[in-house]
Amino acid sequence: MIELLQHVVNLEWRRRGAAVRQVRLAGSLVWYAEFQPKPGAPATAARAVHAPDGARRRVLLEPPTVVLFHGLGASSMSFHSVIPQLRRAYRVIVPDLPGCGFSRPPKGREFLSFPELVDVAEKFVARIAPRGAYVVGNSMGGWITVKLASRRPDLVRGIALLNPGGPALRAEDWVDFARIMMAEERGAVDEWLQRVFHKPPLMMRFFMSEVRRILRGPPVGQLIATLTAEDFLSEEEMAQVRCPAVLVWGERDRLIPEGCRAFYLRKLKGVRYEPIPDCGHCPQLECPDRTAEILLDLPSASAKRSAAAPVGARGGGAASTPVPSRRRGGVRAVARAPKS
Repeated sequence: MIELLQHVVNLEWRRRGAAVRQVRLAGSLVWYAEFQPKPGAPATAARAVHAPDGARRRVLLEPPTVVLFHGLGASSMSFHSVIPQLRRAYRVIVPDLPGCGFSRPPKGREFLSFPELVDVAEKFVARIAPRGAYVVGNSMGGWITVKLASRRPDLVRGIALLNPGGPALRAEDWVDFARIMMAEERGAVDEWLQRVFHKPPLMMRFFMSEVRRILRGPPVGQLIATLTAEDFLSEEEMAQVRCPAVLVWGERDRLIPEGCRAFYLRKLKGVRYEPIPDCGHCPQLECPDRTAEILLDLPSASAKRSAAAPVGARGGGAASTPVPSRRRGGVRAVARAPKS
């Protein structure tokens, strides 16, 4: 049923003017939808400039691009409710990561490891927005977004993290998350639903068997099992993020460790914090209006930061996180950093 819903959403997006495309990157076939700004949107406005001959001419402003990365086991559909509002100011790009939705990993592969997903995401942004883009990520998509911002400051103009995962916490902090996401225990999917949403949509009850299938599939289970310590975010990587950042946090999130929020607030210097009460792990699904409002402010926040601070003024947090051990894979490879 989820596949049918994806096709229905795909048709609706086409009807609303989306260009649906595929691009091959590192052997993966990446599907994405591209929405141009709505006619008359501020991003498509013109401004007067002085030409070399002294004359004033009207020049169309190039709309900024925003790329939306979904979470583990999800797809581009998770951003369906915020896209119409984001088109007021952006060229909106929403991909399916390989192994999810309509995107496929390389032939003969069932899933991509986390580093491979980051590499594909980097190549994707470079391909569709070579002059740079604002990048938004929910859950694992936020984790990927931070990786991109730390390694490619030339591509990432600003980031918005929606209940992101990825911090190098203690291994035991992630065990409960892995137990639920891998859906091996009886009742785990029902527990997943209650932990992801503050108020689970009634419609989700019709998709529980599909959710169970997705959670038990290689793009989720095997990816979690193959995580290494180096995949998690270190203090050094956080210090390399120099673009404007906003942390959007659904305060009723019970899926990922509470330490994730504290980590980002401590280690991502200058981050703007936007808590959303009565909202779970996916703010774009449960609170789309408020989430879109925050995301629409990214370009102005970038402009203010550029005007107020010199390039390179941004750094990481002061506290130290030990470098994770390389020996073990999966959630047990997370750094055993002391709480602070």
